[in-house]
Amino acid sequence: MKRTAPGKFSGGVIFAPSTEVFKEKWKVKQSEVITFVPQRVYIPTQQHIGAPAEPVVEIGDQVKAGDLIAEAGDFVSANIHATITGTVTDILDWPDNSGNKVPTIVIEKEEDEVREENQHAVSFDSMDRETLIERVSAAGVVGMGGATFPTHVKLTVDDEVEVETIVLNGAECEPFLEADNLLMQIESGKVLTGARIAQKILGAKKVIVAIEDDKPEAIRQMKEAAEAFADVFIEAVQTSYPQGGEKQLLEGLLGVEVDLDGLPVDSGVYLMNVATSAAVADAVERQEPLINRFCTVTGDVQNKQTVSCPIGTLTGDLIDFCEGFDGDPRKIFVGGPMMGKAIDTLEVPITKSSNGLVVINTENARYYEESPCIRCNLCAEVCPMRLEPQNLDLFYRAQDYKRCQDLRADACINCGACTYVCPARRDLAKNITAAAGKIEELLQEA
Repeated sequence: MKRTAPGKFSGGVIFAPSTEVFKEKWKVKQSEVITFVPQRVYIPTQQHIGAPAEPVVEIGDQVKAGDLIAEAGDFVSANIHATITGTVTDILDWPDNSGNKVPTIVIEKEEDEVREENQHAVSFDSMDRETLIERVSAAGVVGMGGATFPTHVKLTVDDEVEVETIVLNGAECEPFLEADNLLMQIESGKVLTGARIAQKILGAKKVIVAIEDDKPEAIRQMKEAAEAFADVFIEAVQTSYPQGGEKQLLEGLLGVEVDLDGLPVDSGVYLMNVATSAAVADAVERQEPLINRFCTVTGDVQNKQTVSCPIGTLTGDLIDFCEGFDGDPRKIFVGGPMMGKAIDTLEVPITKSSNGLVVINTENARYYEESPCIRCNLCAEVCPMRLEPQNLDLFYRAQDYKRCQDLRADACINCGACTYVCPARRDLAKNITAAAGKIEELLQEA
């Protein structure tokens, strides 16, 4: 770990004017919750890092929203709950956003389902550390910023680890996504409560909420919510990509450079996404499991909006709720266009980490022929992990995986910045990710 003066993180990109045009064109301007509940949900039992959850229901069972339907398969795993009230109609292998088929529980909605939020909240102040962690675990909370690491595991740190600061990540640096932005505006108190719960569990001295400076209303609302707490601070950080990467955020916010193999907690910092924080608050004070999430639906759709929907909602149903496509869809991303995953079927369900759907039609999609590398070094300049993308790409194509390993392909965060700036149109990020996967495969075989 090294410390530098806080400011901008290393590398990164400011998006080109052409991207900014689409950011404005596809921007979701919304200040209230829009809710959609589909007729049927498809809930994967693997929505997290770690062991899959094991189904505890059978076909024909009646379930209520919030009931446990799949139990964590190990300590590093997460419970899965019914997200609507109805009948379990199937348990089958179903496609997820990675293209794999995973065990999935299908629930048909009860005709007269009434969704009511539990209004009875019990303050976390009266609970001990073990109870707090147990409630987070029972609720199946995982990292909702993309990592999907089970939150109860992340909160269980060794006694000798000293955490000084809780940092809430409200950067939401992917273009076009507004889910966290809306959440911070309308649930600012809940977001802070989750952070204060983590603060109590870990014994941290202060909380910092980091928000990109292009979200003025979220900053204002969070500052108002923080006024009652002397140890909670709201910080605007520069709008730059990938500001939301955990190591990049800590470097820019605190001047802390985390080693390639290190974790923020090694530097006395616990990092948590703002949506995860809100889920922690619900889990602890209301004993509500993670069954809904905000998801921005934007791009070439008729009605661009951020929707609160049950986990397990099919992407096709969500797009239909937004009045369908605008033009002939060419690419659909779950997540943002930089780090999200392109899907080839509308039957992929929304999961705990699905913060957005971005649709690009045939008119706006761009396809380029790659050309030889011109050794301009732009990719290395923007790489926030200080890697050598051009050389990693070269050695991957040559199937020299030992050199890829030496150049730390495994440290790539797949932000796509290198691909974005490459004038030769080479898909560097894709090849580096493939190299890391190949290295892991070879290590397992050894």
